[in-house]
Amino acid sequence: MAVQNTVSARSGRDLAVESIAAHGEELACPACGRSSQAGTSEHYGNYELFECSACGLQYWSPRTMPDASWYEQMYGGRDQRILPLEPGHRYFLEDSLAPRRGALLDIGCGTGNFLAAARDAGYDVTGIELDRNAVNFAREQLGLDRIHPVTIGEFAEQPTQNKFDVITFFEVLEHQVAPLEFLRNAKKCLKPRGMIALSVPNRERWLTGPDVLDYPPNHFLRWNATVLKKFLQAEKFEILSVREQPAGVVHTAQMINMGLKTGMTKRVTDSTETSFRNLMQLTTEEAGRVLATKPSLRQKVILLLGRIKYAACFPLAVAAYPYVRVRGYRGTYLYCLAKLRD
Repeated sequence: MAVQNTVSARSGRDLAVESIAAHGEELACPACGRSSQAGTSEHYGNYELFECSACGLQYWSPRTMPDASWYEQMYGGRDQRILPLEPGHRYFLEDSLAPRRGALLDIGCGTGNFLAAARDAGYDVTGIELDRNAVNFAREQLGLDRIHPVTIGEFAEQPTQNKFDVITFFEVLEHQVAPLEFLRNAKKCLKPRGMIALSVPNRERWLTGPDVLDYPPNHFLRWNATVLKKFLQAEKFEILSVREQPAGVVHTAQMINMGLKTGMTKRVTDSTETSFRNLMQLTTEEAGRVLATKPSLRQKVILLLGRIKYAACFPLAVAAYPYVRVRGYRGTYLYCLAKLRD
C-alpha cells in the first residue's frame, strides 16, 4: 500500500526533522516536536535510529519521503490481486466500540481489499492511494469508484471535501516523514467526535532477527502502544481500544525460519542485491534493472530450497506454540481505535 504524506511550512511542534544530526546532538522529535538528547541505537546505510527521551518514539534520520513511482516499483507485485485482510482490518471490523456505519475514508487503501469489506459491512467508503496501478485495479475489479490518487494533504485541502465519521490508516503511520502533519491533515477531514482506526508494526513484537521491511526509506518510525497513545492523546483523541496481536503459529514459524539462517543464498548467488532490504536502497533506475533481470536457474533452486526450509518450520512452530503463548510473545500488528474529543 502506498504512503500518504505532504510537507508544508511549520514551526514549534509542527517541525519534522528531515536531516541527520551528528551523534549526540539534539533532534526534534517528529511526533512531539521536543528537542531531546537522543542517543543513536542503530545504524543502517546512511541512516541513524534515534529515540525521543520525551515521548519514546524511535525515528530514523535523515527522512526523505520517496515519490509515488518508488512505491509502485517496490510494491508492484501487490497491484494486480486482492490481498487477504490484515489483522488490523479485522480488528476494526470486529471492534464493538467502532461505528457500524457511516462515511469512511481509508488512507493508503492499496487495491481496496479493506474498502470492499467495509462497504459490504455497511460503510459508505472513500479511499486515497498514491499507487496509481492499485487505484486502477480497485476501480476496475472491485467497483470502488471513490478512490483518489492524492496525498492526505492534497485531499484535505479540496474546497468541496466532505467530512467523515471514521478515518482509517492501516500500516501507514510508520512510513511517515512528518507524522504530526499527517495526523492533523486527517483531522481536517474528520467530523466532530469522529473516530480514527489504525495499525502499525509493534516494535515490541517478537523478532529473532531484523525485519527487512522495517528500515528506511520504507519505514521511518517505530511505535509501541505507549508511544502511540501519547501521540494521539496530545492531538485531542480519546483512546477507545488498543489491541496487540499475539504471536501465532505463522509468526512463530517465521521467527524460527529467521533464526535458522544458513547463509546459503549469499554463498550460492554471491549477492543479496535482490532482497527487498537492499533493493529499496537503490535508485529507481538501479532497482528497475535488478527487478527486470530474470533469475538464473541457480537462483530459482535457492528460492525453492528457501521455501522448503520455511515450510519445514511449521511443525516446529506448532510444537513451540504453547511455550510462545505462555511467554506472551507479541505478533506484528498494533491496533488502535480513538475518538476526537470536543
